[in-house]
Amino acid sequence: MRQEERALVIVGPGRAFGAQLLRRFAREGFALGVIARSADTVGRIEADLASDDVALLGEVADVTEPGAVTAALGTLADALGGLTAVVYNAKLSIRGTALSVPAETVNQTLAVNVTGALTVVQAAAELLADRPSACVLLTAAGPRTEPAAGRLALVIGKAGLLALGTSLAPVLQARGIRLRTVVLEARVAPAGPLTPEAVADHFWNVYAAPRGSVFRLVPPKAPDRAPQLFGDG
Repeated sequence: MRQEERALVIVGPGRAFGAQLLRRFAREGFALGVIARSADTVGRIEADLASDDVALLGEVADVTEPGAVTAALGTLADALGGLTAVVYNAKLSIRGTALSVPAETVNQTLAVNVTGALTVVQAAAELLADRPSACVLLTAAGPRTEPAAGRLALVIGKAGLLALGTSLAPVLQARGIRLRTVVLEARVAPAGPLTPEAVADHFWNVYAAPRGSVFRLVPPKAPDRAPQLFGDG
């Protein structure tokens, strides 16, 4: 497939590394799209990328509304000439400890962190089928990134996302679609321990890796070392 025919859509671009990830794939010749819950987020990402003359298509949809997010993904696929890769990066984090967080809060976060991912993967499977190098990437976080003491609901959600990816990977593989779960083992911030640029490079390396299903990114142990890429399976 020619580079100009490849397209990436990020669902839930976020503030931590979404723009950098889009730039990284743009450098590889990918057309770009995002789905966000608010028009403000889409506008912010568009403006950020416009400063580098990187074009972006955006759609507004809530991942907890299956019909809306499925339609948004289909609209972007049509506009971009098909899809090659979909990144699910949406999350909902509500503070609460094991003995204080209400069950409803856990259910609320699961609707974004796990059920929303399932909806997107199911919709993406139809759009990615028979596309060369088709790939779905799920963003997860390790316990060192989101300690259970204060963010129990998010930790449960990210663990559920990891389990979801493990279950879906062989099913998608039968359709010629790779599913890869990216586990970020530290907080992402411009000053580290994981920088947005390092995370963006990591996602590209995961996409390009010849094999593997779960990839973990840990921060460097010394200033002169790069973050490490580990692939399981």
